[in-house]
Amino acid sequence: MEVNELANFPTTEFAAFSTAKMTYFLPYTAKTSKETIEQFFGEDFGKKADIINHQLVVLGSEGWSPVQEGRIIAKFTNNKYKVIDVNYYRRNFNDPIIDEKGQGIY
Repeated sequence: MEVNELANFPTTEFAAFSTAKMTYFLPYTAKTSKETIEQFFGEDFGKKADIINHQLVVLGSEGWSPVQEGRIIAKFTNNKYKVIDVNYYRRNFNDPIIDEKGQGIY
């Protein structure tokens, strides 16, 4: 049985506030499409994120990191990225900004 650590998060891109700034997020699951990834990264796709051998990788402060399912990709206002887990999200950010259907707003 698969454990869904992102069960309480929107299934699409969403925004949230930290104590200082707006940050954008992409929950990464088995259902995340390449089109969604390309849209989230925009012009940074191919530069700061790419799919190599069917594996999404993101360039963060620690270098290139593979993204495992059940993680969240954070895009900060300075155009830097970080792959985080649910615990990190809950410690550092408020609830996701969502629409009336519970979908993320980006």
